[in-house]
Amino acid sequence: MSIQVVATRMDEELFAKAKHAVSGAGIDFRLAPWNDNTLDLVQTTTFDAIVIGFPGPIASLRRFVQCIRSPGSACQRSGVILLTERRHLKAAQTFVGVGAGINRAVALDDMATRLASTIKELSSVAPRTPLRAPTRVVLHLDQRPLRTFCQTENVSESGMLLRGFGHYPPGTTIDFEINIPGTSEPIRGRATIARTTNVTAERMEGVGARFDRFHENDRARLTGYLNELVH
Repeated sequence: MSIQVVATRMDEELFAKAKHAVSGAGIDFRLAPWNDNTLDLVQTTTFDAIVIGFPGPIASLRRFVQCIRSPGSACQRSGVILLTERRHLKAAQTFVGVGAGINRAVALDDMATRLASTIKELSSVAPRTPLRAPTRVVLHLDQRPLRTFCQTENVSESGMLLRGFGHYPPGTTIDFEINIPGTSEPIRGRATIARTTNVTAERMEGVGARFDRFHENDRARLTGYLNELVH
């Protein structure tokens, strides 16, 4: 099955270049105009990713992304990418990260090497749900446990993004307890650090961790909670 992507706020010439950049990557890339009809489209039709041209009016960008991320939107948990000229990349990156609803910014001259891989990266993980919850973490470093506290920023059925966490290398094993709001018992399990955040692009220091296993029925509890947040 191909990856479904819609591009908007760009002219046909730029769209043709972007489409060429992802050709052969199993990506169904379509263009939609920057108007309320497209706003309705992304709220009612599920896309794996949405690519938005940048720059442009900031108020309309924020409105568009807020509608994408609103409860009940078909694209609430889709990847959102800003595509921009190199000279505007730093400005675009200020909209990437926690709270903004935008996942990545890609420069036009990097399209050939980065656009398809970025779309695939955002489409390959389980849908992420924003969730700020205090989390106790025990790291296993050289057989020596290290206990610390941090906070989740988003959680999916496959992993989580942790803020306020040191730069520990990918492959580090952690035990975790996520204190979900409104629940009496934390979600417990074991995970492996998969990456450290790009502070410039994501505007936060932390790590992404992949869930390995859960305590008893805690996976089902987490899935149920995430489904309630979405619906």
